[in-house]
Amino acid sequence: MLDETIDRSRRRELAALHDALTGQPGTCVLTGPPGVGRTALAAAYAETFPGAARWVSLAGSSADPDEMAATFAAGLRARTGNPPVADAVAEFAERVAAGPEPTLLVVDDIPGELTAELIDRLSLPEAGGQLRTVLITGRDTPGLPVPTVELGPIGTALGGHPMALRLAGGDLTAMAARLDAETVSPVVVLVRDRLDRLGDAACRLLRVAALSSPAALPAGLIRLFLGASAEQAVAELTRELLATSDGGACQVHPLVRDIARQHLPPVDWTALARQFADAVLDHPWSVPLESFLVARHATRLAGRPDLPDAVVDRLHRRVIAHHQPAGEAALVLPHHRELAERHFDDPEVLIAAARVMRARGEPEEAKDHADRAVPLATDPATRHAARLLLVECLEEIGDTTRADALWTLLGAADGPDAAAFLRARRLRGHLDEARTGLTGLIDRLGTGSAVFHQAQEAQLELARTELDLGAQSEARRRAARVIAEYTARHLTDHATAVAAIDLIGDARFTVAPAEPDDDLAGELLRLRDRYAGAHGRRHRLTLALAVAHAEAERREKTLLAVRDDVRDRFPLEHSARSRTELLLGFAAARGRRNEDARDHFTDALHGFRAVLGDTHPNTLRAELALGVALKLTGGRGAARHMLHVLRHAPASVGIGTDLFLQSAFGSGLSVFPSWLWRRLTPQARE
Repeated sequence: MLDETIDRSRRRELAALHDALTGQPGTCVLTGPPGVGRTALAAAYAETFPGAARWVSLAGSSADPDEMAATFAAGLRARTGNPPVADAVAEFAERVAAGPEPTLLVVDDIPGELTAELIDRLSLPEAGGQLRTVLITGRDTPGLPVPTVELGPIGTALGGHPMALRLAGGDLTAMAARLDAETVSPVVVLVRDRLDRLGDAACRLLRVAALSSPAALPAGLIRLFLGASAEQAVAELTRELLATSDGGACQVHPLVRDIARQHLPPVDWTALARQFADAVLDHPWSVPLESFLVARHATRLAGRPDLPDAVVDRLHRRVIAHHQPAGEAALVLPHHRELAERHFDDPEVLIAAARVMRARGEPEEAKDHADRAVPLATDPATRHAARLLLVECLEEIGDTTRADALWTLLGAADGPDAAAFLRARRLRGHLDEARTGLTGLIDRLGTGSAVFHQAQEAQLELARTELDLGAQSEARRRAARVIAEYTARHLTDHATAVAAIDLIGDARFTVAPAEPDDDLAGELLRLRDRYAGAHGRRHRLTLALAVAHAEAERREKTLLAVRDDVRDRFPLEHSARSRTELLLGFAAARGRRNEDARDHFTDALHGFRAVLGDTHPNTLRAELALGVALKLTGGRGAARHMLHVLRHAPASVGIGTDLFLQSAFGSGLSVFPSWLWRRLTPQARE
């Protein structure tokens, strides 16, 4: 009878989960109190899913959104075998998008509040329609932008708690009579019953789970800690329904962990933590998934004040070494902070901490650590590194007076730090100085293979400067040459090549009807085809180049060929998506498909406004085009959009409005009164 009740309830819950995942956006939140069976339900659904399933647990993370996102990235990297890429999340999204079957991603044990932003970071919209995501949390989740499936009690016996029902077994009547006299919840009593009959090794394992991270205990770590009794302890906990085993890793239920901490006989917790820390440090940290879990336990142990300083030091350094190649700065920053406090007179430690702080958007704190490192450094190379880091932090916080003095001391204008100096000049707005300096630097570097990467980085920085100066054609061509140089060397995934592709698709480039640029279009077509062959047609870099090629070619069929993939892979806020919508709007307007044009311009305005703000030229172009389309289709809001453009366009941008409107809408503009036409077109006023 109990099994039938549970099965019937499970079938209803599985149907609700399936319904929540099959619509848009393909993400749902699974919630309910501890022990209600959220993880078991997701596992049951994964067994019926037609594609592959990936499972990432955030157990052991804090509730900070950045740390949760970083733990997610590290867990996904471990689950996919530590791919040698800078961004494992983007790499996973690309694999899913290119796969022949859909993928189910389950993100379990989310400890903090779920917000729309965090859901976006964890559900990977860039993977497109191939991904379905289940986010599991125990917190209340009101007002979320995705469907929620809330699990509740099953029947009335034992409070309907699924874990209590399973622990009780079949004789619920006798068990209920016994539990009526208890002052604690049924599940607590039932867990205590099972704890009382455990062997020593299983109890020892439970105590370790109680003092360490909530993350699963990997098999290799359990063997180091328990020796020959490891497998027996895990099997006993699993048999008693106090833990689950996945690939040898032992996941103790959170309720069991809390009850065990209170119920099991007291022990010397400091001695136990020291023994477990020794096992963590002795672990080889070589298997990706085990290493991820061991790092979670090392992080928790490193926060214990009762461990010796030398042990805590080693724990901090092991976690940093584990995450450093992957660049999960949010996970290593607390460890760098602690080491910097412990070793306040070690310039190497201070510099390492400052670099991570700067990467995490903490330039003030990074500046303080670099400042402390400069006088402590006795080695010239270390002192130079500290000064360069310090001056870059000063630039970020706006202390230009002190930064100028340091640049002079470094001799950066024509020395080895010239690229960093000239980047700082660009960011300060000294664009002509930056362009002249970068041109000279590129000439001095030449074309030798020893300076290839340095020269290409300088070329890309010059392209950014040209974009800021309004030399858009030169900027795009230069960025395309950088991509071509890396492509010729089969380095299509190099960070500089990826940055150049991002620059080519920068939202700030003017998007307006114009004559095709055949030379640039040909180069971008060749690059697009190379990336399609190396990465696939739907890869985000291939699509970014395809959109840039479509812009240069100005042909609707080129845009239509990538439209569906762009919409599937990029959100509205991505510049490639916004630019595509605007160009499709132009094409629809020229074809007198004014309603289609209106829809495209609406999406383009949303994207540009989110990235560039209300008054950037591209935002105003999209808003102006939308206003015209609304007027031509009888839609509401045309006057509001026009007035906004009137207030901002003449003062902020030479928008070329007459050519813009005539080439996009042609004779349809006769619906506008002459006074409005004169206000909108500077050349008409002249």
